[in-house]
Amino acid sequence: MNIPLILLTALLLFVILVIRNILKAYVIYMLGDPTPKYRGLLSANPLNHIDPIGTTFLFLTPFLSQGTFIFGWTKYIDYDPNYFKNKDLSEFIVGFTGLASFFIVVFVSRILISVLPNMADLLVFLSYMSAFLLAINLIPIKGFDGAIILSVILRKINRRLFYAWEDFQYKYQLVILVMFFPLIIILAPFLKLIAQLTLKIAGW
Repeated sequence: MNIPLILLTALLLFVILVIRNILKAYVIYMLGDPTPKYRGLLSANPLNHIDPIGTTFLFLTPFLSQGTFIFGWTKYIDYDPNYFKNKDLSEFIVGFTGLASFFIVVFVSRILISVLPNMADLLVFLSYMSAFLLAINLIPIKGFDGAIILSVILRKINRRLFYAWEDFQYKYQLVILVMFFPLIIILAPFLKLIAQLTLKIAGW
């Protein structure tokens, strides 16, 4: 078991998720919701973004799986859409920001690789992780950016369908949680394709 590599993987994932949190928190705040500010999520201090359970999993699961599996999360960026002047547009922007944050990491890493060639392996690793996280976050499950975007679309297209989808996720959230990893395996080819497309667009 390569302990330094496992630690590096967990640390990089944590850094990526913190960057996403900060960008998303700032966008929510700029759209008029003060919730992120009250929760201290506008801070660049990574300690402010630690979720006691999720971040523990983040560093524990790769050790338990001997480097074959990693799972975890940082503090959830919650928001109150009632603060937004244009609820649909603002929520769409929030969801898009979450996805865009992963792309920004990929794009900036591509630029830095020419400036910091000695860190090429690290930057490539960081980019691949970010690209795959972008793909995963497209899945329209509560807590993911894809769910926010899908909710906005459904509200605009068909309110009844929107409420049915929201009700389904609420009633069967435990089933969705259990089926999450099998779903990732099933969608793996599609997720890899999205990740590769993201890398290509960023210039890799």
